[in-house]
Amino acid sequence: MGAKIAAMAAAICLTLSACGGAASSSQSGGGAAGPTADIKRAKAAIAGYVGHPSPFPIDTPLVRKPTGKRIALVDCGTTICGLFYTLAKPAAKALGVKLTRIKATMAADSVAGAFDTIVQDKYDGVFVPAIPMLLWQASLDKLNAAHIPVVTAGITGTDRSKIPVAAFDTDAINRSAELLADYVITQHGNDTNVVFYNTPELAFSNLLQKRFVSEIATLCPRCKVRTAKIPAAAFGTTAPSVVVDDLQANPDTETAVFAVGEQAAGLPAALKTAGLSVEVIANSPDPLSLQYIKDGDFSAGLGSDLPVIAWTLMDSLARLSTGQKPAPGAVADVIPQQFLTRKELTGDVSHSWVAYPDYAKRFAALWSAAS
Repeated sequence: MGAKIAAMAAAICLTLSACGGAASSSQSGGGAAGPTADIKRAKAAIAGYVGHPSPFPIDTPLVRKPTGKRIALVDCGTTICGLFYTLAKPAAKALGVKLTRIKATMAADSVAGAFDTIVQDKYDGVFVPAIPMLLWQASLDKLNAAHIPVVTAGITGTDRSKIPVAAFDTDAINRSAELLADYVITQHGNDTNVVFYNTPELAFSNLLQKRFVSEIATLCPRCKVRTAKIPAAAFGTTAPSVVVDDLQANPDTETAVFAVGEQAAGLPAALKTAGLSVEVIANSPDPLSLQYIKDGDFSAGLGSDLPVIAWTLMDSLARLSTGQKPAPGAVADVIPQQFLTRKELTGDVSHSWVAYPDYAKRFAALWSAAS
């Protein structure tokens, strides 16, 4: 396995299971007339993310150790949320803090219960991946009033006066959307015929869709771009059939871009069974999507270094819980990213892609002088 900003369909859909099952689609762009694709600009935009990762985000030493602090991580129930917990555990151990997983779903009552527990138990810091702000705004106010710092990942439209560090906030999501669009244009130019799969319950997905479509229209007015929806309730169950049905209804589609890798779980087998061939590109591919890329089932993915993001957020909580300012790179939402194809994925991808394999040593060096 988090800017924004769309006021969530999760608020409308109080539980994921209440959301529908079929994809819905909208179309924009396309046509023979108009200027040619600005491939030169698209190539320049992705140059810093091809063949190597973007920069490491943190270079500011820790001053005071957070030894003994208690940190709560709210597990929203998705693969990525669970992965964040797994990745954050060794960071917590290295920092000398206790990390507790508070389980929830995207359902309003479940979220409320999880945050009630956190507020009542008076944790020293809170790590929240992916859960729409609308579902826990009141709890955030209580945490702020109690001076308990909160950091987030993959949540759009955060108020930085209340959440000082937010990974994958608006700017980062917009950047990812533009990069995905630019990459598709560099591959196909004016012949681009692409569908973007959105999941409305995930606010960052809505923002990705908007900026992706806008970037395609800006750099390639003649390109064909449409969007379709995959309900969050379909993840891991009916999502492959939703995609297959959509592609069969739109047989000219040549490229499919997914807002998040989890949307595409099980898709290669479904495409094979249906006799469909389409280029698949995943944003922030999870371990399963990375394996699909490694196996040649997917063409590429815009990888985000989740271990570094998890450690950056734990580093931020270590600083905030001890009265220190978070590192500038964390505040600026600097995320190591890279376009990944089969040739880049030669090692183990079962725990996500890692841009900087020595990340633990890098953070340890920043933390070693703390008193």
